[in-house]
Amino acid sequence: MVDFRPFRAVRYSEAAGPLDDLICPPYDVISPAAERDLLGRSPHNMVRMELAELDGPPPSDRYDNAAAALRSMLSGGVLARDDAPAYYLLRQRFSAGGAERERHCLFGALRLEELGSGVLPHENTAAGPKEDRLALMRAAHANFSPILMLYRDETNTIARTLAEAAAAPPDAEFAAGDERYALWVLQDPSAVDAVSGTLADEKLYVADGHHRYETALVYRDEVQDGVEFVLTGLVAFDDPGLLIRPYYRVVHSASPAQMAKLDQLLSFYFVSRPSGTPPGESGLLDAVVATLGQGQAVLGVVRQGQPPQLLTPANDIIPEPDPEAPPETQVRSVEAFVLQEMLFRPVFGDAFPEHVEYVHDGAEAMAMVERGEGQVAFFVKGLPADVFRAVVGAGIRLPRKSTYFYPKLPSGVVINLLDETA
Repeated sequence: MVDFRPFRAVRYSEAAGPLDDLICPPYDVISPAAERDLLGRSPHNMVRMELAELDGPPPSDRYDNAAAALRSMLSGGVLARDDAPAYYLLRQRFSAGGAERERHCLFGALRLEELGSGVLPHENTAAGPKEDRLALMRAAHANFSPILMLYRDETNTIARTLAEAAAAPPDAEFAAGDERYALWVLQDPSAVDAVSGTLADEKLYVADGHHRYETALVYRDEVQDGVEFVLTGLVAFDDPGLLIRPYYRVVHSASPAQMAKLDQLLSFYFVSRPSGTPPGESGLLDAVVATLGQGQAVLGVVRQGQPPQLLTPANDIIPEPDPEAPPETQVRSVEAFVLQEMLFRPVFGDAFPEHVEYVHDGAEAMAMVERGEGQVAFFVKGLPADVFRAVVGAGIRLPRKSTYFYPKLPSGVVINLLDETA
C-alpha cells in the first residue's frame, strides 16, 4: 500500500531573494564549475546543502558544512518551515525538440518500504553515490532533493484535482535557464484525500533517485526513532510533459582485439547502412534514430572521420518492440539492454563499465569521438514510457543509464526535515 502524505516543507523565505538564484539541479548533474556558478548567484543557493557530485575522496568538512548551512539559514530566517502540512504542485515549462512542453509534479512525503512491492526500481545502484548521500543525510538530517517517481492515474482523479489547483494563481513563480516554474500549495482536505486515496492501491515506479531511496532505507534503519518518510515528487505516466531521453554510450580504451570482437558482434546482430546525416550533426542523427526506432531497435554509430551509420537488426534475436509481448521479450528490444548484454558484456566481461562512458548529450558524445577520447559512440532512442512501465512493472531491472528523465527536478523548492532539531 502506497502511503503518500502532505508534509511541512522548509522553503526559502522572501528574505533569501528570488528563487531563480536559489534553486539548483540534483547533485548528480552538478559539476564543480556549475557549483561555483550557482554560489555566484547567491550565497544561499541550494547547492551549499545539495552539494556537487563527488570527484574523488570527499573533503573532511563537506557534510558538516552542508549541515551548518542548513542550520544557519533556518536560524537566520532565510529558510522557514510551513505551519501546516501540504502537498506542493510544481509545473515545469521547458522546450524539447523545438516544441514547448509542460510537466506537473506533486511533492509529498512517501512512507519508505523495501523495493519491489509498492515501490518498483528500474536500475541497480553503485556504492559510491550511496555513501555520499548517506553521509550528507547523517549530518544534515534532511532530504534536500526529491526522488522522482511515476504513477498511474487511470480514473484521472488526481489529474482533475491538480488541474483545479492549478487554475488558481500560483503561490510562487520562478525560472532557471530556459525552464519556467510555478508552485501551488495544496492543503484542501478534499484534494489531499483525492490524491492519497487514489495512490493507496497503486504502485510507484522509481524514475530518478535510486541511490537516494536506498540511502533513505539505510538511514531509516539506523536511527532510533524511525524516520519513515522520504521527499518524493510524483509525475503521472500519461502527463503530456513526461519525456524520457536516452543516455548515449561512448566506448573507450578498448584494445584492438576487443574492438575487433565488438565489430564482429555488430556484424552478426545488425545490418549497417549510411544514416544520411553529416558528421557533427547530432540532432539530425537523433531524429533519424528516433523515427526508425518506433518499429525496431536502432543504433546510430559514430566513428572518428566517418559518416554516421545506422544499425538495424539482422535477425529475430533482437525482437521488434511489441506492447503485447511479455516483458521478458520487450526488454530484449531495448537498445540499452542490447548494448550491455549482447555487446559490451561479451567483449569486456563484467569490467565493461571501465570501457563505457554514459553521456546524456549527443553533441558531446560525437565530440568525444572526434577528440579521440572515445573509439565509437552509440546513439539510441529514448525508452518509450509504455515499455518502461511494462518491463519495470514485471520486476525487471534495466541496465544503468537506460533513461534520462528530462528535465531534472530542481532542488531547493521544498526541503524535508527528518527531525525537529536540524
